[in-house]
Parts: sequence; structure tokens; C-alpha cells
Amino acid sequence: MTAPIRVGLNFLWIRPGIVGGSEVSAVATANALRRRPEGELDLRVYAQGSFRRAHPDVARRIPTRTVDVPRDSLAARVAPESTWLVRRARADRVDLVHFYGGVVAPGFRGPSLLTIHDVQPLEDGSTFGALKRTWLRRMIPSSVDRATVVAVPSEFVRNRLLSLTDANPADVVVVHHGTEPISEAAERTLPDPGTVRRTYRLVGPYVLYPAITYSHKNHITLIEAFARVVGSRPGLTLVLAGGAGEADAQVSEAIERFGIGSSVRRVGRIPGADLAVLLREAAVVGFPSRYEGFGLPVLEAFAFDTPVVAAAAGSLPEVVGDAGVLVDADDVEGWVEALLGSVDGAQDGEEATQRRRARVDHFSWDRVVDELVPAYRRVVRDAESSR
Repeated sequence: MTAPIRVGLNFLWIRPGIVGGSEVSAVATANALRRRPEGELDLRVYAQGSFRRAHPDVARRIPTRTVDVPRDSLAARVAPESTWLVRRARADRVDLVHFYGGVVAPGFRGPSLLTIHDVQPLEDGSTFGALKRTWLRRMIPSSVDRATVVAVPSEFVRNRLLSLTDANPADVVVVHHGTEPISEAAERTLPDPGTVRRTYRLVGPYVLYPAITYSHKNHITLIEAFARVVGSRPGLTLVLAGGAGEADAQVSEAIERFGIGSSVRRVGRIPGADLAVLLREAAVVGFPSRYEGFGLPVLEAFAFDTPVVAAAAGSLPEVVGDAGVLVDADDVEGWVEALLGSVDGAQDGEEATQRRRARVDHFSWDRVVDELVPAYRRVVRDAESSR
């Protein structure tokens, strides 16, 4: 019988509640890996102490090694990756470390699989501070060179990575992110929709955009389009969920400039269960981002059978497929037309529902892990052949 592959999952980069969709996908990946047939994988999680408190279900089911990171800084996180993690992985005799956060730790020299969620730091670093931008522009190419295999979530990211680095195309594989259909049991655990609506002062239909206010998220186009839509659909609300990014002031200015403050709810970063209810209850999810390595909120909307209008940019066409409406990111008139159609029911009906379900099935987490496990085997095989 073949021994299980012993995998160390490096989640030290996760600051719970801060890093957004990549944290969601990391935790979901760990849970899906745990569901693999017995004897195939032997998992270890390496994380900050706060991870155990934020994700006790993972820590309970997968041996989780933690180290306290007392300061919220790049240096404070990188130091244990380069020292503590290296020692722990050696002591645990892992066959490989899966670096899920975009870089391989500087002090690590063993077999590794590196997940790069996107290459935006190499193209437009405006969402990062100067220190982190400099660090990533140096570390991403270096990490690609040192990783045994590199996994990316979309063909879009793969193509951009190959154009921006010296990566060997044979060593870069697509391992998508995913979601799951919403079960009746999961639905029953969600907060009462009426309570959530009252919490965020929502009456009637609304357009939802869940995204940090980074400039590439392109809130301004959605705000301008919505300002025109609400003129003919009074009672419609725009809900902007997500933390404050470097374009937050511009978003506030645009809302004021178009005179729609009374029709916009800026709910900020909210609990995941509340966001799930907002996704389910929305008339449409608008996603005008100019750059996405994947676009997980689109799939999450589909899982709730919620219509989506998304930008025809980055990886979004790959994820949306034929299950939503794609519009040029900066085509305000196109966004007006698409939002009006969606609010008025153009994406309703059994055929539209079936298309959304098909996308969710296509990107199920178990199917994602079916792509990931062969990549693990490839790392182990390459490591054995190089000895």
C-alpha cells in the first residue's frame, strides 16, 4: 500500500478576517482535502495562533501547529515562516509544504507547491504599501523559481504569470477556487433575512457589490450606472460591503457627486453569515472589477441562485461563463442596461437557474481538490527523481 502524502499547509500569512477571499479559499481547500479517501493524504496546518480561534473546525480535524505573531506587520509574519515553519516541517517529516499565500518562505529549500492567487503586485501594486509592494515584486519571481510546482486559480493568471516571469509552463498548473451548493441544513443556520435587512436598513430590492474599496475594484463605474438606474427604479438600493481600501475616499465622493447617498448603504466588513444572507436576498450582484485572479463572490452568488452582472475582465469571464451577464468594465451605458435587465427579471427563470447551478457544480471544492492532489503527487515525484 502506498504511504499517504504528508502535506504541510502554510497558512501563516492568514490574519483572520483581514485577507478576504484567499482566507475563504484556504480554509475551504483544507476542509476538502480532509474529505479525501483515508490513506491518501496526511495533513498538517501551520498558522498564527489566531487561526485556531477563528477556524476551530479546521484545527479540530487537522493537526494544527501554531505560533503567536504579536505584531501586525510583514516582518513579524515572514520571520516565523523562515524559521519556525522550516523547523516544524522538518520535524513533521512532511513530503512537501503547500505555500498557499503567494510566496515560498525565504528559508525553505524543500519540495513545495506554491499557490499564486494573482500577479497584480507585478502589474499594479497600488493596493499595497511601498514595503509590501517591493517585497512581493522581489519574492514572487524568486518563489516561482524555487517552487517545485506552481498552482494558479485561472487560465488568466497562468497566462499573466508566464508573461511576467521565467516560469516553466510545464510547472504551472491551474487549480481553481470553488464553492458549494447551499444545502437546506446550511440555509437553516443563516440569520433571519428580516433581521439582517433591519440591521442594514434595507427595504425593497437592492444591488450588492461585496468588495474592498481598492481602485481596481472599479466601484465608481457601478455607482455612476446605479445613479442612472435608480432614477427610473425608485426604491432600489445599492449595497457596498467590504472594508476600506485606498480608493475609499473616491467612492464616498462619487456617491455624493451623483446625489445618491440616500439610496446607498455602505455596510463595511460584516459577518460572513450576514453577507451570505445579503447574497441570497440581492436582486443582482454587480461585480465591475477590472482585475480578478478568480472572483469567488461571483460563484457564491451563483450558489444562492442570485443573478450576476460582472466585468468582462481578468478571470471573470472564465468564472461567469454563460451563467451571468458580462459587460466591459468601464462601459457605463452597458452597466445601466444590464442592471436594469437583471432587476426587471431578465436573469430569472428555470434556464438561468440551471446555468448558475452548472457553474457551481463545475467549481465544487471536491472537484478543485481533484485538480490539487495530482499536483501534490507531481511535487513528490519530482522530488524523488532529483535525489
